[in-house]
Amino acid sequence: MQTAQELLEKMASFDPGDALVLSVYLDMRPHATGENPALRHAQVILKDRLRTIEKTLLPRGPALDDFRADAARVQRFFDEHAEPYLQGVAIFACNRHQLFETLESGVPFDDFVALEPLPDLFQLARLIDEHETSVVALVDTNTARLFVTRRGFLHEVSGPTDDKFYSRQRNTGGLNHKNYQRRVQNRRIDFARDMAAAIEELVAHEGATRVILAGDAVAIPLLHQALSPQLEPLISDQVLSLDIRAPRDEVHSEITPLLAQIEEDESHGVADRLIEEVQRQGLGVVGPQETRDALTHGQADTLVLAQETPLDAQERNELVHLATQTGADVETVQGHESLIDAGGVGALLRYRLSWVG
Repeated sequence: MQTAQELLEKMASFDPGDALVLSVYLDMRPHATGENPALRHAQVILKDRLRTIEKTLLPRGPALDDFRADAARVQRFFDEHAEPYLQGVAIFACNRHQLFETLESGVPFDDFVALEPLPDLFQLARLIDEHETSVVALVDTNTARLFVTRRGFLHEVSGPTDDKFYSRQRNTGGLNHKNYQRRVQNRRIDFARDMAAAIEELVAHEGATRVILAGDAVAIPLLHQALSPQLEPLISDQVLSLDIRAPRDEVHSEITPLLAQIEEDESHGVADRLIEEVQRQGLGVVGPQETRDALTHGQADTLVLAQETPLDAQERNELVHLATQTGADVETVQGHESLIDAGGVGALLRYRLSWVG
């Protein structure tokens, strides 16, 4: 299954020629009230938008034929894949080029259905930025439960356990209390090393950018000591207090606000750095044209977009396409007044061009 980043890169490089691309983002959460609480409002929005777009293509022609084929396939996918656990779905379709790409997420999208010359990538880029892959380690002194967050979903994977040691210690024989405690502590240290190795392997395998530790107050310090210095920058300073037997849904509900706060802090830090670079005439530019120029020349390392940017959807989408095509990251920021005052868009640069007057 392709990742959200792989889909973003694929869509950014997709050239539809003179065909149009149908981009669909849906909030799949069901109604909580009313006569039909299980009904998803997205069902109504999708059908209304498809009918409205179809009217603009009447009475006939290749564009209408392509759109009808795409609309039917989108509707069929929606009808067959509206799983209860889904919060959001993104779909890109272009019948002329046999394109049909889907992405399911554990967080809702803003409802959006449009037929345009290019796939609309802003919400996909925002998903990647705001919901980076994270590893969550819920530990005690002889058990580790490991989780991975992907696109808002939380998946549990196998973790190391050391139950055999503790079951063997019920009969301590002639061991005095001091020797027994020493053996227990040494075994805890050994198990912390096993936990650390499992966490580091999972981080590498998943390409995770964050690590959240939760669980036992005795196990966490031992685990910290066992983790490599290279992993330290990824570890959240906040440790969650959770029982090792906590249900997955409880783990998810506890880490969700923490991850959201980490993302907000990091995005504001990027925006702060951008404003500082602009103020000292360093590696930063703000403004739509300046940002576009930096992206076009391959200078931009990170495209920074305020969610309150005054850019229209097409301008914003073109910047996201340029950023993805040139290998720049996309950082979306909410509520950063200085960035909003500066036009809501900018870029951190890899280098500055030498200007000749």
